[in-house]
Order: sequence, then structure tokens, then C-alpha cells
Amino acid sequence: MINLKIIGIDLAGKTKNPTGFCLLNESKLEFRILNNDKQIIQACLDFKPDLIAIDAPIMKGKPRIRKADSIMKKYRALPPSLPSMKKLTIRGSKIAEKLGTNYKVIEVFPTATAKILGIYSKNYRKTAEKLKIKIKNKHEFDAYLCCLTAKLFLEKKALKIGDRHGKIIVPK
Repeated sequence: MINLKIIGIDLAGKTKNPTGFCLLNESKLEFRILNNDKQIIQACLDFKPDLIAIDAPIMKGKPRIRKADSIMKKYRALPPSLPSMKKLTIRGSKIAEKLGTNYKVIEVFPTATAKILGIYSKNYRKTAEKLKIKIKNKHEFDAYLCCLTAKLFLEKKALKIGDRHGKIIVPK
């Protein structure tokens, strides 16, 4: 694939918390920490990506458990209907809807990506060192894993887990 432009977003449930943002352009990585929806959407519009991967449940209507969520439980994914996850689900769904008019947006789960690829460790810094990526925090690392999942998706090396109510992309 030539000159892929991918964005990975490790979305926070609340705007006061940091959202990890990773831009991948060919093999060049850039990391940012963003907070509000306006910043996130503007950064996506400025970069004009081929694909955006968001670590947040994306669905229409009120947060509920989908087939994809039940399958992802084995990777310790929290259900969207959990009170702490409802805000993230609503926020992620709104952002995905706004960006989806101009760009392809997929839902990903970085922990599953790391576990499937065999690179998972509770110490994300060690994994980042092994992968030779320079990150400042866990949010940037998870945003990188979102980008990696999106890249694998574009290379047809990923699967869609779920049904018509929602799909989560994971590596094959």
C-alpha cells in the first residue's frame, strides 16, 4: 500500500481526560494528546486520512451489549452498557458519526490487538521499546495500536467481529 494515512484514537470517556491521537503517514508516526471533540474532529479534517480507528464502542441508539462485545469479553473488553462506559460509547458514536460523513471510521480494541499479535504486556513501555516507538504515555501507545489495527485492516490482515449492530476490527 502506497502512502497510507491513518489516524488512531484512544478516546477518553470525558473531555477533561487525555485522548491519545496517533497519525501514521507511510512509516512516519506523530503523537498528540487532545481533549475536546472539536480538537479531535479538526485534527482528523486537517490530516485527511484514508482510515480512522477509534478505541470506543460505536453504535446508534443507547449503549447496549452487542454480539461483538460478547465476543470481545475474552480480551477483557468492558460492555458499553456499563455506567462508566456509557459516556465513552455516546462520545465515540457522536465523533464517529461526524467523521463518517467524510472518512471511513472503524471501531477497534487495542488490548485485543496486542494480545492477538502476541505483544501484550502489562508494562506498555517495554512493548513500545520492543516496537521502537517513542511514546509519552499509555494513551499514545493505545492510539498507536489503533493505527496498527487500521493498517492491518487496509492490508486485509484483520477480521470484523460482530454483526449488523456493530463490528470491532481485530488482527487475523
